[in-house]
Amino acid sequence: MTKRRHDDSGPQSEREEAAGAGGPAADGSDGTDRYDEFDAQGPDGADGIEPAAADQPTPEDTLRRERDDAQDKWLRAMAEMDNLRKRTRREVADARRFAQADAVRGFLDVLDNLERALQSSAGAADTGAPDPFREGIELIRQKIRSVLQDQGITQIEALGLHLDPLVHEAVGQLPREGGEPGTIIEVAQAGYRLGDLVLRPARVIICA
Repeated sequence: MTKRRHDDSGPQSEREEAAGAGGPAADGSDGTDRYDEFDAQGPDGADGIEPAAADQPTPEDTLRRERDDAQDKWLRAMAEMDNLRKRTRREVADARRFAQADAVRGFLDVLDNLERALQSSAGAADTGAPDPFREGIELIRQKIRSVLQDQGITQIEALGLHLDPLVHEAVGQLPREGGEPGTIIEVAQAGYRLGDLVLRPARVIICA
């Protein structure tokens, strides 16, 4: 009786060869390794593209940001230059005004002396005859006043007003019937101003 040799090329071997050749496996799968498919697609299934690469700025974005930064710096520089020009003009104007104020303060004392001379001569007996000396002083006083006005210098109003510490200096007080306390009733020395700059406050006497 002849024994049959066990042949590895039986039905089971045929199924293994079919599976190895790309055919369906015994468990119904197609034989493809699922881990290999996952690795090919990447963690997010986006065909291997990393998420960090999508967040990186493009060259156009970089150029646009640099342009905006340069424009912002330019606008800031222009604003600073404009403020510098305004501040410089204001400082120059203030310097000129202070220099002008220092120059004309001396004329105020001369004007005071001329007015005192006129007041003293007015107390003398009036004979009705022309007084060349008094007329000369009056002409000089008017000339100085005219020059001061041309320079923008004006006299500070005081008589009959309420005392203002910014432009008035009280040097005394007197009782005055019917007068309101703090009201200026007499001007001892006239005050002058150049625009809003007080050259000399008016020295006044107020009602007690």
